Amino acid sequence: MTDLSAPPVEPRPSTNFRLLGLIAFVVGIASVVITRLLGLVAPFLISTALPMAYELISTLGLVANVLSLVLGIGALVLGLIVLLRRDAPKGFAAAGAALGGAEVFGAFIGLVQTATYYLGG
Repeated sequence: MTDLSAPPVEPRPSTNFRLLGLIAFVVGIASVVITRLLGLVAPFLISTALPMAYELISTLGLVANVLSLVLGIGALVLGLIVLLRRDAPKGFAAAGAALGGAEVFGAFIGLVQTATYYLGG
């Protein structure tokens, strides 16, 4: 005898898109924090009056921009993967994609600025 009262079981997607959205958000936050830490460290380095403080700030700026670019691209890609799914929650994914996109743009500007300083000085 067949039980007709049980609802059909729908297969669940194998990927946890809520977790991917949260990861996109955390990676986006990490990219913002890296960039902001340089802004906090730079005045401290200048106040130490080290002869090579400006070169150190420039090198740290380059490293921070590259890390921010890589993390921003990661957040943007993960966020877009989740946003393109119909049944996935969108909140954290949208925030992660927005943070990642803003940091990618900011990192490109920072890299151009660093290159200009190197070429000009």
